Amino acid sequence: MARLGETLRAQREKKGITLEQAASDTRIREKFLKALEDSDYQTLPGTVYTKGFLRNYAEYLELPTEELVVQFHQERDLPDAPRTFKPLNPIARRSLIFTPAVLVPVVVLAGIVLFVSYLYYQFVSFAVPPKIEVTEPASDAIAQSADFVVKGRTVPEGRVTVQVFPGPLTVADIHPNADGTFTVNVQLNPGSNHIVVEVLDVTGKVGRASRTVRLDTAAASSPGQPVVIVEEPANGATFTNAPVLVRGRFDPSVTALTVNGVQVPISNARLFEIRFTYPAGPQTIQIVARNAAGATTTESRAVTVAYTAAVVNVTLKGGEAWLQATVDGTVVPGTGRVFKEGETATYTGREVRLRSGNGAATMVSYNGQPAVALGQQGEVVERVYTAQ
Repeated sequence: MARLGETLRAQREKKGITLEQAASDTRIREKFLKALEDSDYQTLPGTVYTKGFLRNYAEYLELPTEELVVQFHQERDLPDAPRTFKPLNPIARRSLIFTPAVLVPVVVLAGIVLFVSYLYYQFVSFAVPPKIEVTEPASDAIAQSADFVVKGRTVPEGRVTVQVFPGPLTVADIHPNADGTFTVNVQLNPGSNHIVVEVLDVTGKVGRASRTVRLDTAAASSPGQPVVIVEEPANGATFTNAPVLVRGRFDPSVTALTVNGVQVPISNARLFEIRFTYPAGPQTIQIVARNAAGATTTESRAVTVAYTAAVVNVTLKGGEAWLQATVDGTVVPGTGRVFKEGETATYTGREVRLRSGNGAATMVSYNGQPAVALGQQGEVVERVYTAQ
C-alpha cells in the first residue's frame, strides 16, 4: 500500500499541478504541502491543523478525504513497546507484629504516599488541557449561507479563538458566558471550510476542537426559477499555470446549462464540470441555467489567471504529424513520434521547444492564447516558448 505522501504527490503530478500552484489554489503554505507529500510529520503543525490541511488538499486533488485521514493516523501512530514480565519469587508469610520499629516507617510511608498523590493531582490538574465542546454544528455539516454560527461550551474563565481555513479567518478573544457557553459568527468560503476552535485557560493550556463545513451557495431564486450551485471556482480565486475548473450541480428543472456561452450536457446525475484556458489577467465566468418554462438563473465568478512558466497546449487537427517536445532541455518521453488526429498534450516549463513535421495540423495554444497552427501543410516547423 502506497504511503500517504506518495499518493498525494502521484495525484498532483498526474494532474500536472506544481506545488507552487497547489499552494496558491488551496492557500496552504507550500512547505506544509511538501511535508505532507514527503510524510515529514515533524515539520507539520499540530494534528488538528494537519488534518485540516490534508482534507483541503485531498478535496483539491479529488482524492477520498476520509480514507487519507485514516491513513494519516495509521502512519503517525507508533507500535507499543514490547513488554516483558518476570515471575515473582514467592513471599514468605509471617505474622505482623506492630512495634514502634514497624509503626513509624508505616506512618512515614503513608505520609509520603499522600504527599506524592497530592503532587500528582496538582500536576494532572495543571497538565490536562481545558475541555472544549462544539455543540453547533454537532458534527461536520453542509451550510447554505456564508454567514455561519458556531456555538460551544468550555471553561468559563477561558479565552476562545475561532479560525476558518482556507484563509485563515480568525475571530479571537471570545469570552464565554458564566456557564461556559459561547457563540461566534464566521464567514465561510465556497466549498470546504475547516473550522478550528481553541480555548486558552488561565494556566496557559490550550484545548482544541474542529469541524468541517461545506458551503453550497445556491443562486437566490424565485418560485419557478431553476437552481444552480457552483462549487468551484471560489470567487476571487487565482489559477497559476493551470486551466480554470468550473463545476457544480443543478436541480431537476434545468433543461439547458451554459458556461461562458459553452453548452454543458445535461446528465441524470445533475452535475457539471468543464475547464477553460484563459490568458493572464482577471476573468469573469458566467453560468446560466434555463428551465422548460424559459426562466433563467445566472451565477458569476471572478477569477485571476497567472503564468509563471510557459504552458503549451497542443492539439492535432486536420491530420497527423510527427512531433517532438523538449522541456527545459530534456526531450519529453513519449514524443518524437507520429501523433494522430485528435491527440492532445500539455507541456509546462521555463522553456518549451516544439518540432512538428506538419505545421498545419499542429494547433498550439501558448499561455491561454487562442490556438493557432504552427505552419503550412507538410511544413517542418520548430517553435520555442519561454516563461513570461
